[in-house]
Amino acid sequence: MAPKSVLVVAGLAGLAAVTGVTSAVMQSQSPQPTVTVSESPQAIASTSPSPKPKSTPLSPPKPQRAEPPADQSPESAPEPEKPAEAIREVESCKVTMAKISDPNPPLNVRSTPNTASNENVVGQLKNDTFVTIRGEQEGWFQISTPLKGWISVKNTDSGCNQKVERVSFGRGGNAATISDRFVGTGSHQYRFSLAKGQTLTVSSDRGDLPIIVAPDGKVMGDLKDSQQTWSGKLSATGDYTLEMESNFKGYKYSFLVEVK
Repeated sequence: MAPKSVLVVAGLAGLAAVTGVTSAVMQSQSPQPTVTVSESPQAIASTSPSPKPKSTPLSPPKPQRAEPPADQSPESAPEPEKPAEAIREVESCKVTMAKISDPNPPLNVRSTPNTASNENVVGQLKNDTFVTIRGEQEGWFQISTPLKGWISVKNTDSGCNQKVERVSFGRGGNAATISDRFVGTGSHQYRFSLAKGQTLTVSSDRGDLPIIVAPDGKVMGDLKDSQQTWSGKLSATGDYTLEMESNFKGYKYSFLVEVK
């Protein structure tokens, strides 16, 4: 190749290089079109932790008490059976004295037991006067002292002067309280069927202790006037009699009998 041709080629090559550089510079300075890309909105996961549901502590289930049937009551310990009361049976009763007790004193004493007229009135008695009874007829007492005649029973205060009473302990019991009174003089006997070897105890709540008589008729113990309790072991089986006596206007009494 000739030297001129080489120079021409080299010159063209250099011109091309300069042109390329200029073009590149111009392109870099020209404004580039803006391309807008529309994007679909995307859900953004929250970075904060989700609230946890509150947990309520579970209480243990309460036991359910079984209800008894309507016709049954809840089970309970049976109560001990109470001893039955003593049985008292009057075997004989005789009224021998009475005390006048008239709401409209004095009380008329009549020759016959009726109020048909006042012609049969033989006398009068003041209240609190003691009279001796001879008999009784349809609501009337026949008296012998202090006057003889008839008086109305309802206008007097009276009771058994001579009495015999049988006493039996109730089922499951071993004690009996004896209470009564005298109007005037008299004797009250209480009989208990007891066994040899038992211990009899008598305690006074009011008045003196009764006289205690064994089945053979002998008086037991040496009771003193101020004594309030007597106790002894029985030597025989049979009826034991506890006797109260009145020698004047009467009184009230009460005592307890126990057997073990």
